[in-house]
Amino acid sequence: MSTAPLQVEQRPRWRLAVWALVAAAVLAVTVWYVNSPTELPTSDRTISASTPVDQPVYVGVFAPGADFGRTLHLSGVKVHTTSNTAVRVVPLLCRGGTIGVTTAPESFCEELVNPKGETFAAGDDIVLEISSSEPAIAVIDRVRLGYRDGLQWGTHEAGSGSVVRILSR
Repeated sequence: MSTAPLQVEQRPRWRLAVWALVAAAVLAVTVWYVNSPTELPTSDRTISASTPVDQPVYVGVFAPGADFGRTLHLSGVKVHTTSNTAVRVVPLLCRGGTIGVTTAPESFCEELVNPKGETFAAGDDIVLEISSSEPAIAVIDRVRLGYRDGLQWGTHEAGSGSVVRILSR
């Protein structure tokens, strides 16, 4: 009786390597796409404002035009401020209106809310509430919005910077 030698059929390893490379490329493109939304509009202009001590001033720093065409789901707003004394800066979302500079935001906004977890679209405005208990000068950089836009996530600068003078009474 004759016996045939045992043979193990080998699959070509090059196919496995090609599929691994294709999967890695698809994964890399997907990660890049998800983390690369289009940047937000910025401006080189600086908004100037002044207010007396202990009187908050509201400065609109990012109000995209009607052609914005995006709805952002905000995860937060970051603000970087340089000042000569302690200054309180709170980012807010003005719904249904825009603010230049004011001490009475209710006149311009249908609703003024914390932006975290809210949606942001054309017709809305990111506003900074700025106050201090002593005279100060605050230089505020453009805000940075953390957001989701469809499947994409990002954190980008937006709008304008500002300089606020807090005056003694």
